[in-house]
Amino acid sequence: MNTRTPRPSLHLPTTLQLPVFGYATISIMEGKQPQPYLYPLPVARALHAAEQACAQGAGASMGESDACHVAVLFLADSIVDYLSAVAVAAYMQSVYTERIQPDPVLNRSLRNLRRVLPGQRLGWISRGLDATSVLDGPVPGLHEWYNRRQGGDVARAYQSLYRFMVEQLAYRGDYGPQDTASPRLLLELVDQYLIKRSRVSASSGAGTQTQAPPTGALLAGLRSLLDSTPFFSEYQIYAPHQRRLLMGLEPTVPVPPIVSPADAEASILLYPPGEASDFTTRPDLQSERVPLFPLDPLLVYMHCPQCDHLQVAALQGVAQGVPSYIGLDPQCGHSFGPVQQV
Repeated sequence: MNTRTPRPSLHLPTTLQLPVFGYATISIMEGKQPQPYLYPLPVARALHAAEQACAQGAGASMGESDACHVAVLFLADSIVDYLSAVAVAAYMQSVYTERIQPDPVLNRSLRNLRRVLPGQRLGWISRGLDATSVLDGPVPGLHEWYNRRQGGDVARAYQSLYRFMVEQLAYRGDYGPQDTASPRLLLELVDQYLIKRSRVSASSGAGTQTQAPPTGALLAGLRSLLDSTPFFSEYQIYAPHQRRLLMGLEPTVPVPPIVSPADAEASILLYPPGEASDFTTRPDLQSERVPLFPLDPLLVYMHCPQCDHLQVAALQGVAQGVPSYIGLDPQCGHSFGPVQQV
């Protein structure tokens, strides 16, 4: 496995450190052209890859190819990775500033990082957003959106996937039929599907299904999920050390560049909605638009040695206090860990 030394400021798993930062405000560059997938970079690229795979594998049954299926599940995982980083960062910021009381259950889960599983991330989202809901923030409306039931494609995706699980995988779990579904219900059912599918495959082997998974409906539901809140498009993420705005299909460089602290090498900052900054003067902490919080160590912007490219990466686990990450680009998926020091 190719590996890379993590930034020294991470102290895991004893506790997740919330850096105290004094970064200047950063915003998008003036006159930036609109992009067709103006979501955070890992989500935008995962969505684009899924739509391409499903269009290429349409054939007689729209969107049901194996490549489409893998790409859509990757999209769901990318959404969970991003939301969990935001929910935990918002929770820790609120605890650090003494605006809420710590959640002992969430804290215990955050200390158990040997191997981070999708179900664990889903727990971080729900408990992190529940803990900060009394403040309606730091991201207003996110808790309400995540738990709000809706119809349309989100509900149809839930219903189609649930029906497939019952009929093809003999699912008898806690999640039942629903007329409407929240983003939380849909993402948690996808996790249940992955667990049940792996167990069925291990016990009875492949080829026992008589129908293809409802991948096309799931893709439509995930796209509708992203479009059902302004959060994914209006809250921007920025890598200060590399001076990259990580929105859309490709990173962009705000002009002029802003120098950031040296210890923020892999950090990603989340910015609230706002007007573009006036770059005729140097922004400072008194400017209107400042970052809400960093998303590291759960989400970072690091160099992948195998791709030889900067990637948004999610925390994969922690061994002997040293974190390892997995690239979230659909063309990456590599693990980065510590290199041996000579």
